[in-house]
Amino acid sequence: MFDCVMPTRNGRTGGAFTSTGKLNIRNAKFAADERPLDENCLCSVCRRYSRGYLRHLYQAKEMLAATMISHHNLAFFLNLMTEIRASIREQNFDKFRTDFLERLRINDSETK
Repeated sequence: MFDCVMPTRNGRTGGAFTSTGKLNIRNAKFAADERPLDENCLCSVCRRYSRGYLRHLYQAKEMLAATMISHHNLAFFLNLMTEIRASIREQNFDKFRTDFLERLRINDSETK
């Protein structure tokens, strides 16, 4: 991948990157949320734990919360880079970029 602290720094502060945008697990709306961090992610955190459970760990100041969210963030960026490389090989990066940014824009406008 590349040398960057963004996935782990955000994970330590409750920030999770998802296919529909960034979410902050500290937000009270996730207290009873049984969905994974990202329904499109196959990482071990998303396969096993809910947003509500991760929020509970974070609120209880359990170090495990930061570790698990950081793990998810790293998996997210590794997968994103894999998708970017594939789109470049297939010569459709412009479409990939447009679709990805549109998905983030739509989600951002829905959460405000």
